[in-house]
Amino acid sequence: MEQRHASAPADHHTAESTAEPPEPQGRAAASPTRRHTARLDGVDLARWIAIFGMLIVHFWVPFLDPIQPTNLLIEEYAWGRSTILFTFLAGVTLALLTGGTAPHRGHRARLSTGRVAVRGGALLVFGLVLSAIVTPTGAGLTVIIAYYGLYFLLALPFLRLTAGWLAGGAVVAALVGPQLLFVLRRSSETGGAMAEFALNWNQVDIAQRLADQGLLELTVFGFYPALSSLAVILAGLAVGRLDLWNPQVRVTLMLLGGALAFVSYRISWHAWETYGLAWELGPQDDLIGPVPTHDARWLWTSMPHTSTTLEVAGGVGVALIVVPACLFLAERFPTALWPFTAAGTMALTIYSTHALLMAWDETVPDGSGGVADWISGNLAAINVLGAVAFAFAWRRYVGRGPLEAGISTLSTTIVPDPPRRETQTGSE
Repeated sequence: MEQRHASAPADHHTAESTAEPPEPQGRAAASPTRRHTARLDGVDLARWIAIFGMLIVHFWVPFLDPIQPTNLLIEEYAWGRSTILFTFLAGVTLALLTGGTAPHRGHRARLSTGRVAVRGGALLVFGLVLSAIVTPTGAGLTVIIAYYGLYFLLALPFLRLTAGWLAGGAVVAALVGPQLLFVLRRSSETGGAMAEFALNWNQVDIAQRLADQGLLELTVFGFYPALSSLAVILAGLAVGRLDLWNPQVRVTLMLLGGALAFVSYRISWHAWETYGLAWELGPQDDLIGPVPTHDARWLWTSMPHTSTTLEVAGGVGVALIVVPACLFLAERFPTALWPFTAAGTMALTIYSTHALLMAWDETVPDGSGGVADWISGNLAAINVLGAVAFAFAWRRYVGRGPLEAGISTLSTTIVPDPPRRETQTGSE
């Protein structure tokens, strides 16, 4: 279970930017608009917004009192939606990696699919290791990186699809996944067939025994179950297949996102306030995390981390607003926003660092004094400002983030480019 300021469940995310498109080179890199390059700075800016949401939920808004209304309001909007935004952006990035508007075919498809598989496997293993380090400290952090690795692997069969098919798949997954998730959890909690299956499976699942993040935890029983998150990944893939350079496409996505978010959250509000679920089940605001399985009417909630259709649809709607808005902003103010786009490219590094800091903070005795006590009392500012400052300097003088570069190098090493055929006049 996650905690917000060590007292309530909180929002945890991976900062997955390991699947970043190749850097522009030559004349294209110097172009102000970078119209024909693979990278869209707005995607990185949106990823930073998700990182920022994660950090303020885990700590608070820097330089504000944790109980100040402004801080609480920002936390409220960031809670849960940041996770969905991260997952959505992972889908967008996977689409850009595998051809953008023209999905890779033939050998290029096999090459890009293989590299995505390696990235997913690497994230899965790395997430399990990080979870094994963090969880015993009692930091209250459900490490999401292993979940993201599984999301990558689940996306593999869909990487060659076009935007229309992916959008249709996202709708089906959003309608079916959360309901199937509810049925399986209910079967487990009531001693049904799922309970016996889970017991037998977990006895042989090494990941579950070592890090409490086995396959069933990642797909069904965990805080970010893949059964509900698949819809978000597919929605991101669908958007990544569109021409995101086109202003009309961006505006259309924002309008669609606004309508989707409004309808989803309004339906949930009416279910509770107009049709009386608040009287029969209690205030939905009291629920954060997996829904109770004793009453299927809880599936009408849209609260964070409940993994319901309405929560998924509402979060995707917000993401459809945020991403195009960030694309516009990154083009309009590239220099001013560059430190934040740089931080967005190093999401995995920032996430891992913050997770280790949270774990370390749990080991520091209260009132220990000295530097450790000062760091513990200023984690909000240290994480937010430190992330931006580090990313700015690293991106400027080194390049890719350290963990991002490591996973990218691993994928290209295991799945290398094929040797270029030699012709009579030289290589092709």
